[in-house]
This record gives sequence, C-alpha cells and structure tokens, in this order.
Amino acid sequence: MGRVETLQRVKEAEARVQEMKRQAEAERDRILKEARRAELERQDQLRKEGEEGYNKIITEAKQAAAIEREAVLDQGRRDAGKVKEESTKNFEKAVARLVERIKGAVNAQT
Repeated sequence: MGRVETLQRVKEAEARVQEMKRQAEAERDRILKEARRAELERQDQLRKEGEEGYNKIITEAKQAAAIEREAVLDQGRRDAGKVKEESTKNFEKAVARLVERIKGAVNAQT
C-alpha cells in the first residue's frame, strides 16, 4: 500500500469521523430539544395542577365561610327575636304601670 492510498484511507476515516461527530451533535441537539419540550410540558401540567388545587381550596373556603356566615346570621336572628320578645314584655309592663299611675293620679284628684 502506497503513501497515496494510506493518505486516502486516512482522509476517508477522518471524513467518517467528522460525519459521525456531526450525526452525534445532531442527535445531541435533538435529544436536548426534546428534553426541553418535555420539561416545558411538565411545567405547564404542574402549573395547571397548582391552579386547580388553588381554585379548589378557594372554593372550599368560600363554601365554609358561607356556611359559617349563615350560622352566625341565624344565631343573630334568634338573639334578636329574644331581645324583641323581652322588650315587648317590658314595654307591656311599662304601659301597665303607667296606666296604673295615671289611674292613681286620676283617683287622687277625684
């Protein structure tokens, strides 16, 4: 084998190595691109799950607050009814005493 053939084989080997390097780099770039795309999709999925969880918690909290609010309002209505009932009783007693005093004053004058 002569020098020319040896140099030709070396050049061919170098060309094959360069092609293999180019293919390896292209494969590396494809894998990295795919990994980045998969990561972005995973981030989007996690963001959606987080938002859904947040919305669920907010909805449950609003429902609990509405139930608690209604319970407080019910208790307030019952308390207001009791106060009204007591004030009506006291008002009737006060009117009865006032009527008795007026009668007593009228009787005293006659």
